[in-house]
Amino acid sequence: MKDLKCALAECEHNAAYCCCANKIDVNPAAGCNTYKPNSQKRKSIFEMGEDFAKRNYDVDTNVHCDADCIFNKSCICTANGITVLGDNSTDAVCATFMKR
Repeated sequence: MKDLKCALAECEHNAAYCCCANKIDVNPAAGCNTYKPNSQKRKSIFEMGEDFAKRNYDVDTNVHCDADCIFNKSCICTANGITVLGDNSTDAVCATFMKR
């Protein structure tokens, strides 16, 4: 999936609101198990917003999903793109999740 947006700026896989992980795992509660806070990013004063940063479409992230979602086909996300939201502490949730 090349359109994987992440609003958790301090995640180590986040680069200008794009997820650069090669694979993410979405748990049954639609949470992103791959989210990993980076303490260096937490200290950053400024994070470039998605309107100003060039998107990185070079990364084609595999999305393994265990949620009961309409986009889940044999534990693979088939959505055109997903957005991960959270509060930058421990919650990272797939906002594209739609219960079957």
